[in-house]
Amino acid sequence: MAFEPSWALIIQIFVLLNPLSSFPLLLAAYSQKMDVRKIAFISVVTAFVIAVIIALVGPSLFKLFGISLDSFRIAGGIILLLLGLDTIKPKESEHKKIGGVDSLISIIATPLLTGPATISFITIKAYEIGQASLIFNLITAFILVGIVFILFSYSIPKVNTHLVDISSRVLGLFLTAVAIEMIAKGVISILGA
Repeated sequence: MAFEPSWALIIQIFVLLNPLSSFPLLLAAYSQKMDVRKIAFISVVTAFVIAVIIALVGPSLFKLFGISLDSFRIAGGIILLLLGLDTIKPKESEHKKIGGVDSLISIIATPLLTGPATISFITIKAYEIGQASLIFNLITAFILVGIVFILFSYSIPKVNTHLVDISSRVLGLFLTAVAIEMIAKGVISILGA
């Protein structure tokens, strides 16, 4: 069976992953003379593996915990909304001292790329559109994230951090809109039942 990419879903996943939110950590790694390209690559691959595992096992967790899809939509939407609001809020300039490469990869892979909001979104989409279709779209979204990380790692000395911050906030705004849609869909289904 041939799958076609759903560009709307791919963009939603890309916005949810928000690779720009990882850039401050990569900048800190660069300032400490760490291999930013290696960190970026391994982080994206690790986050992708986590996303695929969630896509495969997530829907079966509904039965295990006796949770309805609509309840999970509302809970996931609330988490997504909180993440979106946190992304939009201006942050004070931070100069992070990071531990080692492995801890940095762990932080970028999860919770930054595949945190609770991403996990809930992927679980719901796996249930709605099927695991195989979702995984195909996840591959495409993660390729885009990988491309952004590669471009960033090659141009890191010339990066305008203010532009990255503004772009991340714009993605956060769209993230809050996706969250509102999830919550509304869940509430309407529960009230209509």
